Amino acid sequence: MRTRLIVTSVGLLALVLGAVFLAVYTSTDVSANRQAQRQLQVGSNVFSNLLEARARELTSATQILVADFGFRQAVATGDLPTIRSALLNQVQRIGADQAMFFDAQGVLRISSVNRPTAKAVEVQALQPFSDQAMMAMIDQRPYLLVQAVVRAPVPVGQVAMAFSLDEALAREMQKLTGLEIRFVSSRDDNVMSSFSTSPYAQNDMDLHEGTQTLEGEGYLTTVISLLDQQPYKVAAQLASPLSETLASFDVLKRELLIITLVALVASSLLAVRFSSSLARPVALLAEAAMRIGRGDYTGQVRLARSDELGLLAERIDAMRSGIAEREELIAHNALHDPLTGLPNVSVLREQLRASLVSGQRGVLAQCNLVTADLMLKARGQDFMDTLIRQSVASLEGQLPADSLLAWQPGVGFLLLLDRRELDEAVVVIDAMLARLGEKLQVDDIKLSSQWLAGVVAWPLHGGDPHELLRQASIALADAAPGPERIAVYQAQRDQAYQRRIRLARDLRYAPQHKELTAVFQPKLDLASGEVRQVEALMRWNHSELGAISPDEFITLAEQTGSIGMLTQWMMAAVLSQLRSWIDRGIHLQVAMNISARDLDDPEFPQRIERMLHAQQISPDYLSLEVTESAVMRDPERSLQSLRILRDLGIALAVDDYGTGYSSLAMLKSLPVQDLKIDKSFVLQLTEGSDDAVIVKSTIELAHNMGLKVIAEGIENVQSLNWLKERHCDVAQGYFISRPLAVPDLERWIEQTRGTFGVGERV
Repeated sequence: MRTRLIVTSVGLLALVLGAVFLAVYTSTDVSANRQAQRQLQVGSNVFSNLLEARARELTSATQILVADFGFRQAVATGDLPTIRSALLNQVQRIGADQAMFFDAQGVLRISSVNRPTAKAVEVQALQPFSDQAMMAMIDQRPYLLVQAVVRAPVPVGQVAMAFSLDEALAREMQKLTGLEIRFVSSRDDNVMSSFSTSPYAQNDMDLHEGTQTLEGEGYLTTVISLLDQQPYKVAAQLASPLSETLASFDVLKRELLIITLVALVASSLLAVRFSSSLARPVALLAEAAMRIGRGDYTGQVRLARSDELGLLAERIDAMRSGIAEREELIAHNALHDPLTGLPNVSVLREQLRASLVSGQRGVLAQCNLVTADLMLKARGQDFMDTLIRQSVASLEGQLPADSLLAWQPGVGFLLLLDRRELDEAVVVIDAMLARLGEKLQVDDIKLSSQWLAGVVAWPLHGGDPHELLRQASIALADAAPGPERIAVYQAQRDQAYQRRIRLARDLRYAPQHKELTAVFQPKLDLASGEVRQVEALMRWNHSELGAISPDEFITLAEQTGSIGMLTQWMMAAVLSQLRSWIDRGIHLQVAMNISARDLDDPEFPQRIERMLHAQQISPDYLSLEVTESAVMRDPERSLQSLRILRDLGIALAVDDYGTGYSSLAMLKSLPVQDLKIDKSFVLQLTEGSDDAVIVKSTIELAHNMGLKVIAEGIENVQSLNWLKERHCDVAQGYFISRPLAVPDLERWIEQTRGTFGVGERV
């Protein structure tokens, strides 16, 4: 770590100093370029001013010449030799390159330059340069040109003075501006002449602005356009050598480099010292962290420092103590239930596994509260938690010392009795249940609770901990309040349990696999002898297990929550069959059963209404049968659903009447039209029997309440005649007909038409 700190610190310092050096170094170059640009701008301004001054000088000299009396007289008399002599004298005096005289018609008459004829002088281009001067191309060479009118007193001619843009002028400008000067004239962008103060820049330097390098020398250049008249162009290029500007910054760069190196060395020494002061305490803290990571929480972590490292050591030591406490708590919670403080099922499973491995025998019991669900709904979770804690407290000191009592939420108590025979263990378990059943003061209630136990022994019933726990829960399902509150596991009950598990799993897929069918049992109207109603019943033919009894799978569907799916399927099948019968002129009312879960669903009535509307079937064709127990589960919710169904026009009936717990007041409040007497009262109808008294009273009671009576379970002619004599309205049972598939039902209707008959409409 010390090495990494040194390398990191020195590296960061080098990076920072390097960045500073680079920034300053770059800044000097930028400053040098900026200074060169300013110098070039100043030189450009000086250059332009010098040309304008030269133009003014030529203009003054020309004005003096044309104002001379002798010159005007020579012009007036046409004395060309005198005119030429005056032009030569003036050219030599002011340093012009040539002078020309034009007559009043603008024709060149004479020039200061010796030529074979006057017509040899040719002006190719002419462009104003200033108020007093112009730029001109004369004989393919660039000139600065001024002119003046000769008056005597009227205009009689014109004098023009020309100053050549040549090397001599460039050198003169160089001395005054400090810049390299280059004059370039071109035709159709092809250079005709070039005059420069720098010998290697005559033709090699590009005619554009910016930075250029020639012979290893850098220049910053700018271009001034003097004449641009196609096809001719004249330009002045000014160049500032960068070496002279940068030379003033070289000393600064060398000093900056020395300062940077000294600062880097000094910073590196400080980094080494600082890293050494950090590395040792950090190493001590790292060693302490490793001990904590290995689970060693014994040694304290201390550093005799008052800085952040000392504070860090204190925090690490506090973390060590906190982790030790939390690990102890986590270890306890991982193996114990937080509510009761008892070991959980993991501890019990490990001890059970150890006992099995050692070859010992023993007994496992699972105990649970009979009315746990009702208490939870009535009093809430806090009440249940208090009850369980007090129950655990009541068992303290009441169990054998070598036993293990565990608690698992949702499962209940688990009691492990090692080295005990089954008979001896049952005595201990029964004493435990008796102790749990004693009265307890829970909050403001004093109550006695009922507990059941399922018992399994090893190696008698198995040798796997998971299997023994499962078997104990199966045995618990066989226990019942009273003398049978302790149930010992039986293998045949396990087979039944496995069958229930499979049926519960496969029931969800029965509609998809087309294993469900609907059959219909006729209902005989005893007054008319006609069959106007049928009851729809569901049948399940499992693909592997064969026909499953409705009593078995309907109960299972209600327990597992699949009953809503079955009702939906049955309703669709009934309405589809009704639609088919109506289309064929067969008018029967179909009754079907609904469960308490259907009534609990607030969307159930609207769903039936939508299905009737989709099939375009009148609600009069449908009758729904509900048991007393289904209504009593949630009377308020059930009555609301039943009233909505009745308002839709659907007929309603109370099924299995006499087996539930409803009162006459509840029966009176139900919006039903039919009362269906349970078959258990009809199967053994004989005059004077208790069943006959109950059935007769029920018929009279129902008629007095305006209800029709349906008796199911008719299995002989005597029962049928007895019911007819007591004015029962409708009869149903195997004596009349068993539940039939649709084709068989239709044939049965045809065959019995003379005996019972079928109504024209419901």
